[in-house]
Amino acid sequence: MPIEDPKKDEAKNITIWPQWTAAVTLSLAVVVSGLANGWASPYLAQLTSTEANVPLRLTATEASWVASLLNLGRLVGCLLSAVCQEYIGRKKVLLLGGLPLASSWVFSICATSVIWLYASRFCSGIGSGILWSALAMYLGEIADPRIRGSLISMNVNAAAVGMFLGNAMGPYLSMEMFGYVSLVPNILFMILFTMIPESPYHYLLHGDIDKAEASLKWFRRKADVKAEMRELQEFVDGAGTNVLRNLKQFLLPSNLKNALITFGLYAFSYASGYNVICAYAEIIVTRTQVSITPNLVVMILGLANIMAGSTTTLVIDRLGRKTLLIISCIGTSIALTVLGLHFHLLSLEYDASKLTWLPIISLLSFNISVAIGLQPIPNTLLGEMFPAHLKTVASLLVGSSNALMSFTSTRTYQPYLDLVGEKFVYWTYAICMLISALYSYFLIPETVGKSLLEIQHSTKK
Repeated sequence: MPIEDPKKDEAKNITIWPQWTAAVTLSLAVVVSGLANGWASPYLAQLTSTEANVPLRLTATEASWVASLLNLGRLVGCLLSAVCQEYIGRKKVLLLGGLPLASSWVFSICATSVIWLYASRFCSGIGSGILWSALAMYLGEIADPRIRGSLISMNVNAAAVGMFLGNAMGPYLSMEMFGYVSLVPNILFMILFTMIPESPYHYLLHGDIDKAEASLKWFRRKADVKAEMRELQEFVDGAGTNVLRNLKQFLLPSNLKNALITFGLYAFSYASGYNVICAYAEIIVTRTQVSITPNLVVMILGLANIMAGSTTTLVIDRLGRKTLLIISCIGTSIALTVLGLHFHLLSLEYDASKLTWLPIISLLSFNISVAIGLQPIPNTLLGEMFPAHLKTVASLLVGSSNALMSFTSTRTYQPYLDLVGEKFVYWTYAICMLISALYSYFLIPETVGKSLLEIQHSTKK
């Protein structure tokens, strides 16, 4: 008689709906963060236009600051998140992130000058920084290894949903009404997420075994979680909340290697220009001189991003992280090369009406390529690559560096564009993506299907 594999039997019996419930509830906050990002494309186009009927007019410099301040606020949010996570837990930190996000919509509703917009964007950045610094950690800790990548990918895709809604609503709603609409999922998240338990890892780090076991039972829906509790205790064994001691351990070669790998991957994701293209999407489409209404093109791009992200959610725990990353980097590089080619042809005075298909296909390919790898996988790895006591330090250092890179890429786009022109901007991004493909092939570890403890063992070899 064939011998049954107990691991396969366990896989058949796992209950995953509580984990999906937590992830879906958390995705409401991610949608709000996406709305903040999606706000920039339609409203910057309106606020810098001399024809649009809007209460404010922004110069190119003011618009650049409005686009960039969200990312500067993220740096502050990362710092706040790191300080709080160790002591109050990831769940409360995630709830805390909802407050500045809500404040940002209040400021945009009240906006009568550019100062209000600066405050709004800075607050939305603080909320996003708090949220993204804790999100991958929380989901990585509550998820079964078989669906961990899917849960994190789904939440990254929720940001794309928010951006799409922002791009779709922006041309038709006033800034005031946009703010009111965005407050709805914001408040709903803050109410519903209070009903979701804290991560069992947080309780174990603070020695509260009973609460850790109760949390694990809620997420697994099993009466007996003793075996998994033992593995969790081994994972957090010797961990503490002393930040200075944890920082010293973070600098050990094996831990520092993981940090540099993760940091490098995030750096390449920003080098793709995705943040810039999202913030200036409608302006970029307008400059391509397509014969289709720019805001319609932007909405199509957002929809393509959502569809590609949804597909990634289904396959990320089957195909693996590395394969998707390499495909993503190569596809993004090709798309950016073609976009640069379009601007090169325009500079040679080709008829723009005959080239309409070229920028649309390149931007569609760009959004799809980014969504299948460069968007979800860095966040997935951030939740997987570090031992329990170093997760918050990793979140702080990686998150703050991300905020600086995001701010730098967005703030320097316009000066770089003025200096070299569109085609060289996008060709620069394309070269970075080719390098990123090689980086992913040689340096990114495969973590699919492994428990957090198994990942730690494998990355230390």
